[in-house]
Order: sequence, then structure tokens, then C-alpha cells
Amino acid sequence: MYIRFTDADRQKITAAIHAAEQKTSGEFVALVARSSDHYIAAMLLWAGGLALLVPGVLLLLPLHLRFMQIYQLQLLTFIGLALVFELIPRLHLALVPRAVKHHRASLLAHAQFYERGVHLTREHSGVLFFVSLAERYVEIVADKGIHEKLGEAHWQKVVDTFLGQVQKGAVTEGFVAAITECGAAMAEHYPAKPGDADELSDGLIEI
Repeated sequence: MYIRFTDADRQKITAAIHAAEQKTSGEFVALVARSSDHYIAAMLLWAGGLALLVPGVLLLLPLHLRFMQIYQLQLLTFIGLALVFELIPRLHLALVPRAVKHHRASLLAHAQFYERGVHLTREHSGVLFFVSLAERYVEIVADKGIHEKLGEAHWQKVVDTFLGQVQKGAVTEGFVAAITECGAAMAEHYPAKPGDADELSDGLIEI
């Protein structure tokens, strides 16, 4: 999925964060990754696996090739496929199992939660809204206490709405809806307090 964010898109997300944070002491961060991994190992495995089939295919053809010629064709096949996969990331990404892509995306989401300091807010009320475009993956990462207070059913509803918008290509709308709904839900347990300082970035982070 290729999405280009305009200044208007970024402003909508920032406005949604500002509006939500006026209702709650929660701190919200929106982050989008173009891809969660380069999947080089998968690319090399596919290229190597297909190259291993070359000798068998050649032996079925009425050709009289020497061992070295077969080896050279096999090596060229491997190099050629590796280059094609490198030049067309969508192609080898499509060959990566969905479970692997989602696992890598989830690892990146949790890594960013800590690297961005979302877990360091004074009231432990930080929430990261994460999208990985290549994997069409979304995750909302928050401190355990927030998850428990909102309840599994409500939390899953927010995630499902977020995911549905992203899968349709409406990433900006997905961020806005998820942030707005999460902010309203958190207002009950983490109400806004006078003099609350903005501890985290309100702008869309793109990596």
C-alpha cells in the first residue's frame, strides 16, 4: 500500500490529538511506517529455492549441457531473481507469510512505543497509534492499566475500526477515528487536569 500524506492529512491527525488530549490526561502519539522490515531473508530464500529447481527443469529439456553450464544458469537465476525482488519489493513482500509480516510489524510497534518514550508519561497514560503500510497492519500500544480499564471489548472495537479504515486506504481517517474514540473512552478513567503539560509529540511521525 502506497499512501502519500499531505499537509492537510497531517493537520487533521494533529487536530484530532489536540482535541482528544483536551478531554483526558492521556498522551497520544500517531506513527506510520512505510514497512516494518526489508524481509531480505525471505527474498533470498525464495530466490535460492527457485534457483534449486533449475537443474531439474533443464534435465527435462532436450539439451545437452555440461555440469558447469547448469551451475552457471542456476547461479544467474538466483542473482536475477534476487535483483527482481529487490527492485520490486511488493513482489517478494507478497510471498512473505502474513503471520511473519504481522509479527515483524508488531515488534516494530512495541519498539517504537519504548523508543519514543510513550511509556514514560507521568501518569503512564501514553498511547501509540501505529500503522505499517506495507503490511496493512495496525496496532494500538498502551500501558497495561489503560487496556484493563477500557476493557477488551471496547479496545477491540477501536482497533477494528482503525484497521477497517486502513485496509480501505483511508489511513488519515483511521487515525482520526481511533484517536477520537480512544480519547473519549479514556476521559472517564484519565480525566483532563488543569495545567496538564504536553509530554509527547502531537504531529504524525513517519518512518
